[in-house]
This record gives sequence, C-alpha cells and structure tokens, in this order.
Amino acid sequence: MLAAERRTARQRKSAEEEIERILTVTLELIEKSAPAIPSISEIVAAAGISNQTLYRSFPSKDDLMLAVLEQGTLRVAEYLGERMARVEDPREQILAWTRGVLRQVTDTDAAQTSRAVLEHLNKAGTSGAGNTPAELLDPLRDLLTAPLAELGADPLLDADCIADLVLGAMRRHLWNRTAPTRAEVERTGRFVLGGLNAGSGEAQ
Repeated sequence: MLAAERRTARQRKSAEEEIERILTVTLELIEKSAPAIPSISEIVAAAGISNQTLYRSFPSKDDLMLAVLEQGTLRVAEYLGERMARVEDPREQILAWTRGVLRQVTDTDAAQTSRAVLEHLNKAGTSGAGNTPAELLDPLRDLLTAPLAELGADPLLDADCIADLVLGAMRRHLWNRTAPTRAEVERTGRFVLGGLNAGSGEAQ
C-alpha cells in the first residue's frame, strides 16, 4: 500500500472512530436527560470536542439525532439477530423476533430514550408524528426474510405484513406511553404465526 493510501486509510478510520464516539456520548446523555434532549454544548463538552468537529460530521442537531436513532435501530437488530440465532425452528425465530421487538417498549428506560429522540425529530419535521423514517426500520424487517423463506412464505411481502403489525404495535405503545403485557406479546406472536398458516393454506 502506498504512503498516501495508508494516510487516507488512517484518516478514514479516525473519522469513523470520532463519529462513533460522538454517537455513543450523545446516546448516553439522552439516556440521562430524557425526555429532554441535551444541548450541542453539553454534547461537545462530554465528547471533548469542538463545535466545528461535531458539525464536520453532523451538519445539524437533527442530523445527529437521526444518526443516533439509526445506530439504536442497528443495535436492536443485532440483539434480535442474536435471539433468533438461539433457536433453529423458523417459527420460533419469528416468535423471538416478535417478542424482542415488543420488549423495546416494555423496557421503560429504552422506550423513554427512543421517545425523546423521535419527539425531537417530529418537532423538527424530520419524521411524521408517531412515525420512524421507513428506511431506518429495514434492518429489523430484513431479519424476517430468512425464516419466512424457509417456511415457504413470501419473504418480502410477508415480512412487510409482519413488520407493519408488530412495529405498529410498538409505535402505539411508545407514543401512548404504555407497555404490552406478556399475554399481549404472546398473543401477537400467535396471531403472526396463524396468519402465515392461513396465508399458505395450511391446516390450523
């Protein structure tokens, strides 16, 4: 590798680490301050950087909040993937996904943090009331395609149907500041599996 290429690679890695540090610090501050959102001055002070450094990576506070939301979604997707990997049966994997998604609103601290970020973006006009930008949820929905394909279902259309149902329930609880009961979570899972059976013409 040429010297210039090595220098570019080091600069890229440094920039990525800087962004990761800013996002981690911002999330930690939000977890402590929710439902309030920390100010830019609080974020740069906690991260040990300047305003110029922050704005080099995130042109606005809204961009930063959107990135925090995206990172949070990826972490949830990683958590769901790990839960699904613990079981082999594709139906059990779909149940694990459903339970894991709804757990995000049974954990009150996690729900309050998510709500604080979404309310900020909603006020800024970045996302519609009660809605998460659709593409941010793709990593969650995409986890359903493999078990659905194994069941012989339509991995895209059925993943959309399940995601609309379960993520819709998550949003409803998030914005109503409620949490699903264990019975509701299990009923939702059974409903999803029942819908797959009905759609495939399998006997109940």
